[in-house]
Amino acid sequence: MEIFLALLGAGSAGGFSTISVAVNAQLKTILHSPIAAATINFVVGFSILSLLLALGILQPYKLDLLSITPWWAFLGGLLGAIFVTLSTLIVPKLGLTTTTLVVVFSQMFMSLVIDQLGWFGAIKYPITTPKILGIATLVVAIAINQLDKNYSTQNFK
Repeated sequence: MEIFLALLGAGSAGGFSTISVAVNAQLKTILHSPIAAATINFVVGFSILSLLLALGILQPYKLDLLSITPWWAFLGGLLGAIFVTLSTLIVPKLGLTTTTLVVVFSQMFMSLVIDQLGWFGAIKYPITTPKILGIATLVVAIAINQLDKNYSTQNFK
C-alpha cells in the first residue's frame, strides 16, 4: 500500500505540474510577460504555503537549521523560477505534449546522472538497462510526436 500511495503522489505531482505549465503559459499570453506569469505563480504558491503554516496544517520550520544547510539546497527556488519562466515561453511554440515529453526526458536523464553519482545527498543507484530503455523510449515518443508536421510547425510560421 505504501508504494501505491507513493506512486499516486508522484503521478499527482506530475499531473499538477503539467496543469501548472498550461495555465502559466496562458497567464503569460494574457499578461504578455513570462516574468509576470512566473512571479504570480510563486506569489500564489507562497501565499498558500504561508496560510497552511499559519493554520497549523504544516509543521513550523526551524530557521536555526539554515546555518548548517548546504548552499546547493537553496537552488530549488532559482531552478523552479527558471523552469516556470521557460515553460511559459516554450509551450506556445512546441505545444504542451511536446514540451512535457522533452521535460520528462530531461528529468529522467538528469535523475539518472544524480542517482549514479549521488549528487545533492541522493542515495546512489546504478545505471541499469531498464533505466536506459525508459529514457530511449522517451526519445522515441518525442520523435513520433514530431512526425505530426501540421502540429509541430504551425507555431513557427
